Amino acid sequence: MSIQELELIEDRARRGLPIDPELILSVAAYLRDVLQAKISAEAVASEALKSAGLNSRYTPEMRP
Repeated sequence: MSIQELELIEDRARRGLPIDPELILSVAAYLRDVLQAKISAEAVASEALKSAGLNSRYTPEMRP
């Protein structure tokens, strides 16, 4: 899904136009995949910092 597609969906929602339920499900699945990739990347980065013996103020547990 591209940023343009997301912007079109957002525009329709702002204008109160109907949005196809299948499209909403598609966006939800996309966001789930993005969040899972983010969590995985954070875990890899955290392990790399530990392996390198580096301290960082960032830890995945401190996510907002």
